[in-house]
Amino acid sequence: MKRAATEQQGISSHNALNDGGNNKKPRISQTNYGDVYAQYGIMSQYGSSNPFANGANSPYATYGQPNSSMYGVGYANPQSMMASQYGAGYPQSFVNPVAAAAAAAAAATGYPSANTMISADTSRTIYLGNFSANMEPYELLKQVHTGPIESFRIVPDKNCAFLSFVEPAAAQVFYQEHMARKLIVNNVEIKIGWGKASNLSASLRAQIQRGATRNVYLGRLDEKDTEDRIRTALSQFGPIEQVRVIPEKSIAFVHFLSIHSATKCVSQLPDDPEWKEKRISYGRDHCADHADQYGTAALSFQTPYTAAAAVAATGGGGFGFDPYGYAMQPTMNPTGTRQRTLYFGNIHYDATCEDICNSIRGGNLLQIRYLIDRHIAFVTFTDPNAAMTVFNLASTTGISIRGKRLRVGWGKPSAIPNQIAVAIQNGATRNIYIGGIGEDMTVEKLRKDFAEYGEIEMVNIYKEKSCAFVNFTSIQSAIHALNSISNSKPEYADLKINFGKDRCGTPTKSSLKSREIRDSQLQQEYLREKQSGQQANTNGNSNSAAAATTTTNNNNNNNNAKQDNKA
Repeated sequence: MKRAATEQQGISSHNALNDGGNNKKPRISQTNYGDVYAQYGIMSQYGSSNPFANGANSPYATYGQPNSSMYGVGYANPQSMMASQYGAGYPQSFVNPVAAAAAAAAAATGYPSANTMISADTSRTIYLGNFSANMEPYELLKQVHTGPIESFRIVPDKNCAFLSFVEPAAAQVFYQEHMARKLIVNNVEIKIGWGKASNLSASLRAQIQRGATRNVYLGRLDEKDTEDRIRTALSQFGPIEQVRVIPEKSIAFVHFLSIHSATKCVSQLPDDPEWKEKRISYGRDHCADHADQYGTAALSFQTPYTAAAAVAATGGGGFGFDPYGYAMQPTMNPTGTRQRTLYFGNIHYDATCEDICNSIRGGNLLQIRYLIDRHIAFVTFTDPNAAMTVFNLASTTGISIRGKRLRVGWGKPSAIPNQIAVAIQNGATRNIYIGGIGEDMTVEKLRKDFAEYGEIEMVNIYKEKSCAFVNFTSIQSAIHALNSISNSKPEYADLKINFGKDRCGTPTKSSLKSREIRDSQLQQEYLREKQSGQQANTNGNSNSAAAATTTTNNNNNNNNAKQDNKA
C-alpha cells in the first residue's frame, strides 16, 4: 500500500512537470518579443517579408558577422542570432506595406514591382505611394532635382505613381535624399520605394544621346500662342506636366511626362502648317537643375557605373548604397558594398538626434536616421573600419544616452555612390561652416534657411569668432546646401561657406588613452635603450682604462725585476 502510494505520488509529480506545474519556473512568454520586433514590419527599409530569415534568399546569406566567434554561436547574420535566442519560428513573418502596395500596383498594371529584390541590374524607377489622382504631377516633379526623367506614370486606382529616371545614379541620389527628408505633396507624405530594374530601349537611348529630353522648346512664337493654345495643340502627343511661356522672348517650354511623348512632338509637330515656321527643339529637363553638383560624369552615359555594371554582370563589383534596403547601385572599391551601418536600439524616449551624435565617436558619418517613435536609429559611417570600432566599443564598454545603455547591432551592407565618394575624398562632411557672419545672425535663421536642403541635426553660432556651423543628418544634404545656398539666398553670397569637421570623427577617449599609453611605452623603451647604450660606453671606457693601468703596472714590474737582476 505504501509502495503504491509512492508510485502514485511519483506519477503525479511527473505529470505536474509535464503540465508546467508550480514546482517548475514558468517559461517567459514570447509575446512581448513579438511586439517589440513587430515594428520592423512597417519600416520601408526592410524590403523582404521577413528581414530576419536565413537561407539562400537572405541578403546576409554570404555575409559573416564580425566578431561572431566571441559569442560562441554560429550565425550567418546579426538577425539570425536574435532569432535563435527565442526559439524556432521567431520572429514571425512581417509584411512591408510600402513594398506590398508597390507589388499590388505592379501586378495590376504590369509595371515594375517595388517588392522585387534587385541583384545584378540597377533600378532607375522609384515607386511613389499615396500619390492620388487629384494631385498634379508638377507638385511632385518640382521637388526632383537629381537628374533627367524618362517617364512619370500615375496609377489612379492603386493610389500610386512610378517615376523613372534616365540614369540609375540619379534615382539612387533621389532615393537617398528622401530617406533623410520626407517627400510631401499637398500636405501628404509620399512613400518611397524601389521599382524593378529595367533598361532603356536602344532607340530611346540613341535619341537621348542626341539630346532628347521630355522638355520641348518652342521659338518664334507670336501673341496668339498662349499657354492654353500650346497645351491644346501639343497634348495630342502625350500627357503634359507643365507649359511655361516667356512672352518677352517669344519662346515657351513644354514638359511632357515622358521622353517618348516629347520625341513624337519634335518629330511630328513641324509637319503641322500652323507650327511649320516655329523653332522646335529640346530644352533642359527642370528635374536635372541640380545634377551638376553631383558631377556631370556621374550622371551621364559615360560613367564609372557603366564599367561597374559590366563587372557586376560577371560576378564582380559591389551594389548598394541604401543602408536600410537591398543593394542597388553598382560602385567600385574602396567604397563598394561593405558593412558600414550600425543599428542602435533602446534609445531614451527624450533623446534627440543631437544626443546620439554626441555619444558617437570614432568616424565621420555618412548619414544618421533616427526613428524617434520607435526609439531606434541607423547610423552609417563613411569608413567601414570606423563602424567596426564603434561596434566593438558599444559591445564591450557600452554607449549610454541619458542613463540608458544602447543596444547595438549591424545594419545591411551598403556602398557609397561614386559622386558622393568623390565629394568625401575632397573633404565633404555633413557639417557646413559659415564664416564672416554678422551680429544679427541667429540659430533660428540658420535653421530655417538651411532646412530646405535636408534634416538638420544641430546649429552652433560662435559670435566671438563670427562663424557658425550647421550639422545635417547626411552628407548628401550638406553637399546640396553648399552648392545651392549662395545662389538661392543673396545674404550668404559674401560669406565664407565650406565643409567643417564632423565631431563624430573625433577619436574616443579610450582610443586617445591607448595612444597615450602606447606613446609613453615607446618613449620609455627609447630611454631604456639610450641609457643602456650610454652604460655600455661607460663600461667600455672603464675597461680600457683598467687595461691601460694593468699594462703600465706590468711594465713597471718588469723594469724593477731587470734592475734587481743587475744588482
